[in-house]
Amino acid sequence: MENLFKKFVYTGVGFVALTTERLKNTIDGLVGDGKISEDEGKKIVDDFMKNTETKKDELENQFGSVIEKIVKSFNFATVNEVDEMLERVSALEEALAKQDAKEAKPAAKKITKKAATKKKKDEE
Repeated sequence: MENLFKKFVYTGVGFVALTTERLKNTIDGLVGDGKISEDEGKKIVDDFMKNTETKKDELENQFGSVIEKIVKSFNFATVNEVDEMLERVSALEEALAKQDAKEAKPAAKKITKKAATKKKKDEE
């Protein structure tokens, strides 16, 4: 989901960059034609850049809030919850391995006793 958000923001940034470039070219054309002064053109571009930056921050905050609401509505596990579960699984695996090891030792002893008994009988 975060990747989608990044792609959306990057697309928006690309769109703003393209729009800014076109605005600058248009303003340069108007200045070149003498329709507006260079100072007026610079002011228009500066105002556009400030407004764009403000809107970008607002959009990021709004989109972040929307993403947060969506994630909460799906009830995804948090990183901490996943880490806790992994720790519990590891502890259970260790306990199971110890239990299996304890159960395997008596079986090995029984086999050894049987083998010893058989060996003794074979020797007699």
